[in-house]
Amino acid sequence: MRAAIVRFVGVFFGCLLAFSALTAAVGLQNRLGLAEQSIARAAAYLARLGGSRAEVVEGNIILTGEARLQVNHECTGVFVFVVLLSFMLAYPAPWGRKILGMLAGVVLLSAVNIARIATLVRLVDFYPGLFEYFHEYVWQGLFLMLTTLYAMAWVERAQT
Repeated sequence: MRAAIVRFVGVFFGCLLAFSALTAAVGLQNRLGLAEQSIARAAAYLARLGGSRAEVVEGNIILTGEARLQVNHECTGVFVFVVLLSFMLAYPAPWGRKILGMLAGVVLLSAVNIARIATLVRLVDFYPGLFEYFHEYVWQGLFLMLTTLYAMAWVERAQT
């Protein structure tokens, strides 16, 4: 049991290190423009469905009222995905379940991320003073909690 835990921790941190080195080597944060723009468009669309007048300008900037919200590389969720994928790669499960779990996790959490940004847009419409708090604390914590819950649910399914 102890050897399995040591192996998991070693592979997990090894994957994190490898992903970090790869993202730094390719300058990933500078190559996410299309993802940033797609997320901005989807979030603005969702916010408009909720009554906002949000529109995307300059590719990745959501304009709503007086506020300009920039969707940058940190808003893509890519760094949370790296943690999730590292966890799933390290966990002892069949490769088919790992791949399916990783794909489903990225899709599901991407949808949650778009909803996160859309709700922040609506928050700015009504309570602009609360944006920073909800952006930095409420949604960051909730997004991490949902990622953890997804990983736990995946472990349950991967073991059956």
